[in-house]
Amino acid sequence: MGLIQDINSLPPVDRMALANSREVILLIAQAIAKQGGRIRFDQFMDIAMFAPGRGYYDSINSIFGDKGDFTTAPEISPFFGQCITQQILQIMAQMGRTNILEFGAGSGILAQTILMELEKYDQLPHTYFIYDISPSLRKRQYGRLKKTIPHLIDRLVWLKDIPESFNGVIIANEVIDAMPVHKVVFRQNQNHEEIYITLSNNKLVQKEGPLSSLNIKKEMDDIIQLWPNIEDGYSSEINMGVKQWILQISQMLQRGLVLLIDYGFTRKDYYQPIHHQGNLMCYFQHCAHDDPLLYPGIQDVTCHVDFSLVARAFQENGLNVSGYTNQGFFLAGCGLESLYQQLDQSDEQKIITETRGLEQLILPNAMGEVFKVIGITKGVNENLIGFSASNLKDSL
Repeated sequence: MGLIQDINSLPPVDRMALANSREVILLIAQAIAKQGGRIRFDQFMDIAMFAPGRGYYDSINSIFGDKGDFTTAPEISPFFGQCITQQILQIMAQMGRTNILEFGAGSGILAQTILMELEKYDQLPHTYFIYDISPSLRKRQYGRLKKTIPHLIDRLVWLKDIPESFNGVIIANEVIDAMPVHKVVFRQNQNHEEIYITLSNNKLVQKEGPLSSLNIKKEMDDIIQLWPNIEDGYSSEINMGVKQWILQISQMLQRGLVLLIDYGFTRKDYYQPIHHQGNLMCYFQHCAHDDPLLYPGIQDVTCHVDFSLVARAFQENGLNVSGYTNQGFFLAGCGLESLYQQLDQSDEQKIITETRGLEQLILPNAMGEVFKVIGITKGVNENLIGFSASNLKDSL
């Protein structure tokens, strides 16, 4: 998928979607007025993506699949969920039959695949919890799972709040990239700036201003220690909200595994000169562009993950970083080749379809390289099979 430079070449927007976007713009304008004329970029992103009943993840939008804006790994191929199941089974061999908690379950297909696979091994979890802040997506997930695995629906529980205590496996696929981020501008005199959203001639515009917190300055100063010659005016993003999310997980998890899958880099790669315009992307009907203000509420706004920040936050809260690798190597470590060989070789059309999906998951020019997997453990064996083919945790 290439980046569209000319937004006029984007697909047309239907009237209902455009009306929804206008409602979201009104919400943003109200927030701007309430806060004295501007809001931080992360506040803009929070409204655009999560405003109740209007935001991207909680409206009538078709988000996933061919009719949506992007396609996730579990929708591309069942091999993704089957390989994650093998990693879960390794943890269950140590802990016994336990629980699973999935954050941001999307269409529900990953939960479906994992439960179907665990059933084959007679290792169904006590409970498969789903925590998703979008009422619209929760409804869609329930509808899908009720239809596809009705005999297992009673094992599923949708949570309204993050539990205080949890034992088992926590999964988050393409969750961190959707979290609101701060947009920042580096200055060589270290008077760094932050990007705010304001109104000019009744249009949303981005405007630079002083940093909103000392914590952001600390992160930026740490980055400059890594890149002391960073260009004046270098623009990027910092996900401050992920730290609070990790704190909640760290306090909650008593024993088990946290498995996070997303696209991103180590900090050293994240702030390379080539990324001088940042790592924020927008997706509209499978077309990529870089204007987050274009269609608030009806386009996906997403940002690559700084996995070094993620690793450090978990370590600061007493958990172990047991593995870090790219998605292709993780699936290989979880027995992808063996799973592929189990396909019915007499079904030629299925072999072709499954092979195409598999290639999307593992090839470097598809999802295999840019998507990373990080494994965080507490109280279990740290030699996780998913990182047996390659473990790059020392690069974090």
